[in-house]
Amino acid sequence: MYEAAFSDEFRKELKKLKDRDKVMYERLQKKIRDILLEPTHLKYLRNVLKNEQRVQLGPFVLKFSVKENKVYFITFTHHDFAY
Repeated sequence: MYEAAFSDEFRKELKKLKDRDKVMYERLQKKIRDILLEPTHLKYLRNVLKNEQRVQLGPFVLKFSVKENKVYFITFTHHDFAY
């Protein structure tokens, strides 16, 4: 299992989501647990974002990167603003 690290931006978005949309918050928590088990099978981004990966949750995108045994969660935002 990988270790999790959260950016400040991600923590803020997580806190807002917890207050506004509990169903999506629970989906995100489940997806984070899944990613920590095996992050390497998810979609890699290209060009400038080539060291990052992403997963889609409805209209939202969770971006993260993996370095050694750590998963760095970068952002969780609407698809229109993710890239």
